[in-house]
Amino acid sequence: MGAVLEPGERAMTGHSNGGAGVPTVRVDHLRKLYPVGGAFLRAPKSFIHAVDDVSFEVADGESLGLVGESGCGKTTTAKMIVKLIEPTSGSIQVRGGDGEAVDLSTLDGRGTKRFRRSAQMIYQDPYESLNPRRTVLDTIAEPLVVQGLGSFAEREEHVMAIMAQVGLTPVRNYLLRFPHELSGGQRQRVAIARALVLEPNIVVADEPTSMLDVSVRSNIMQLMLDMKERLRATYVYITHDVAVARYMCDRIAVMYLGKIVEMGPTEEVLRDPAHPYTRALISAVPVPDPAYERPRVEIKGGIARPIDPPKRCRFFDRCPLASKACEDNDHPPLTARGSDRLVACYNA
Repeated sequence: MGAVLEPGERAMTGHSNGGAGVPTVRVDHLRKLYPVGGAFLRAPKSFIHAVDDVSFEVADGESLGLVGESGCGKTTTAKMIVKLIEPTSGSIQVRGGDGEAVDLSTLDGRGTKRFRRSAQMIYQDPYESLNPRRTVLDTIAEPLVVQGLGSFAEREEHVMAIMAQVGLTPVRNYLLRFPHELSGGQRQRVAIARALVLEPNIVVADEPTSMLDVSVRSNIMQLMLDMKERLRATYVYITHDVAVARYMCDRIAVMYLGKIVEMGPTEEVLRDPAHPYTRALISAVPVPDPAYERPRVEIKGGIARPIDPPKRCRFFDRCPLASKACEDNDHPPLTARGSDRLVACYNA
């Protein structure tokens, strides 16, 4: 594998200058607004607040889970971290190979191409994320071709090595297959191999097991954990499933309508959730015991519209703890609760 990726060529955010606790990714006051309506030569007056003032850090080698229901802004945040879409405001910084932070907004075309070697994304749907006209070999080798790494023989050797690592064996039985000839689990293994073939140290996984059969999910999750340790990678893991977040993530950040409402070590948050929305999410997780009756958290109504939301707490209309202070003040900031927990709630 070293024939394709030399030690000095690895990712721009390499691990050589950091240690545990050093931020590999730092997100500050990130916002993404999408215009609604408007007309020719007239600026839109309304905006969808997909991501609104989100800040967090991911330490070197850590796995952070972004958890929440559909439409809360998880995937939009993920795409901004890998520079697939540009933020409306705020900044995303990654730690460079020299230990200095690099702001993604300052990268030109060449810098962005080099950044692609350090940050890759695994998509949710293995049926849609693979080109049906490309073989497994072509699909996994494409990042190496784009980056101009190695000869054809070296790329093929590298691809075969990563295929063996992700469990596509016997390797030569899969090299020339097309996506339609693979099962869902095999397709997702191809997608994982494609994302990891450059040996990135920032991997953003957007619900990579949600489209798979239950019998396959645990194998894919364990594979991703094994590859994380092998590559010493930093993960940002997107999921709506609290049980998956518990299995995959060191810390979780719970999102609701574009805001982070609670963040902290996974076990602490799940054992003692502080925000009423986090409690509601956890109460929805099924327990494999027919005799157990978990007390339900009563939340009201459905998810609100993200178009020009009022400045008050985003969860106000559904919150069982809502008070006059929640209505009269801006959305609560994330405040410390203990040494490692942050909660955005006036009444928690």
